[in-house]
Amino acid sequence: MPQLTVPQHVFDDLVRFIAEKYSKNLPNSLLIAQAFCLTFPDYGKEFGLSIINNAIEDGIKHGLL
Repeated sequence: MPQLTVPQHVFDDLVRFIAEKYSKNLPNSLLIAQAFCLTFPDYGKEFGLSIINNAIEDGIKHGLL
């Protein structure tokens, strides 16, 4: 299991967000991270765009997203 760059509850919200907003073809991870941070501004402030983007890229790389 890959080590998460964000806590599990944030990653769970991220997975739900992606499942609700995007179909099979995901846009660039940075665009997803920006939309996620706008939807969940507390996560954006706490972790920042770069960390959220890294979590998305890691999730994609490990087949979790």
